[in-house]
Amino acid sequence: MRNFISILVLVLFASSAKSQNANNGFDIQAYGRWVVDTLSSPYFKGRGYIKEGDNLAAYFVASEFHKCGLKKFTGARNYYQNFNFPVNAFPRDVFVAIDDQYLICGRDFVPEAGCPDIKGAWNLVWLDSATVANEDAYKSFARRDFSTYFIVIDDRGVTDPDQQKIFKNIALNPFGAKGLIYIRNKITWSVATELSPFPIIEVVRGNISKDSKKMRLLVDSKFIDDYPSRNVIGYVEGKEKPDSFIVISAHYDHLGKIGRIVYFPGANDNASGIGMMLSLAKWFSMPANKPKYSIAFIGFGAEEAGLIGSTRYTMYPVFPLSQIKFLFNVDIMGTGDEGITVVNSTEFKKEFELLDSINIKNKYLVQIKKRGPAANSDHYPFYQNKVRCFFAYTMGGVKFYHDIDDRSETLPLNEFQDIHYLLRDFINQLQIK
Repeated sequence: MRNFISILVLVLFASSAKSQNANNGFDIQAYGRWVVDTLSSPYFKGRGYIKEGDNLAAYFVASEFHKCGLKKFTGARNYYQNFNFPVNAFPRDVFVAIDDQYLICGRDFVPEAGCPDIKGAWNLVWLDSATVANEDAYKSFARRDFSTYFIVIDDRGVTDPDQQKIFKNIALNPFGAKGLIYIRNKITWSVATELSPFPIIEVVRGNISKDSKKMRLLVDSKFIDDYPSRNVIGYVEGKEKPDSFIVISAHYDHLGKIGRIVYFPGANDNASGIGMMLSLAKWFSMPANKPKYSIAFIGFGAEEAGLIGSTRYTMYPVFPLSQIKFLFNVDIMGTGDEGITVVNSTEFKKEFELLDSINIKNKYLVQIKKRGPAANSDHYPFYQNKVRCFFAYTMGGVKFYHDIDDRSETLPLNEFQDIHYLLRDFINQLQIK
């Protein structure tokens, strides 16, 4: 047994050494893992808007650009393109108790991202499909005074279009309730750039019931009118056509924290994408791998707040959009056992055929799935501005998304190296005018 283990260790070491030699001593997988581990650690505070977690991440990306020796554009001093935007944050702990049951923030409940300040104890009233389906019961419900109530909304199993319209209207709080509670099978979080007109809390099913009578609640939010953020931009100059650019992009921000303890690591979304972008920056910055065309690398800020960083870039580009011959945006690069999906593949067929042929020839991934245009990541503002672009994300594996379980230790990165090779080959073989 001991001899077998010794042989296995030697084989693994030889395999690793061979891989590093093939990549000029660069261990792509280990580097990607290090980036994901680092950016999703508590030090970066979820890369959001508590104690400038996102700006710590921007500095990390810029420091890696510096290590790679990436060049700076004139309009991006220290690799930065600065901008400001409004955002709601939760710098202090959020507290919820249903009757005598204390709920765990991030696990049992979350405040809606735009939730305003509120403190106190409130009565609860339940609204579900049974009430909405009964005309007399619903009319009786609507006549009540809800000024001291939170309405608990359980729309489970609602398929009738008329009932769906009623529940959609209730989301606007037409009854003037103090606030709303939505029951969810699973909670996810987001980022808000404006305050909601009334408090909304999302609670995981099983932590509240029709028999629940009271809720104690404390939400201490802080709305910031002009939060400072930045895009991080550098480039490798092409050896033949330096004025023609291929862009590799990924967003470095995530959801941040709720209070002092709860944070959203964002390992897959999108520390993994930053790991992929940086691994390509590191590769193409090596003298032996100098590309034919220039390659710009952009880490976008405020993607989670509504593609703000990428939109800002397209409005004020540090080099002309006309010089971008193709942009490849990466987001959610942490799995891949079921392949990747490529947004805009139906639009830019020639480029997709090249990507797919490279994959088939080298057997990197089990499949590359086509998808049409979608406004779901930082490629989209460029697509709106007539820039040819793809957005790729991995499929399969863990499903954690916008929750506290999107952690590095659960993220396999099982196809990270193969995706790196696929994108590397695509960039090297892409023919642009």
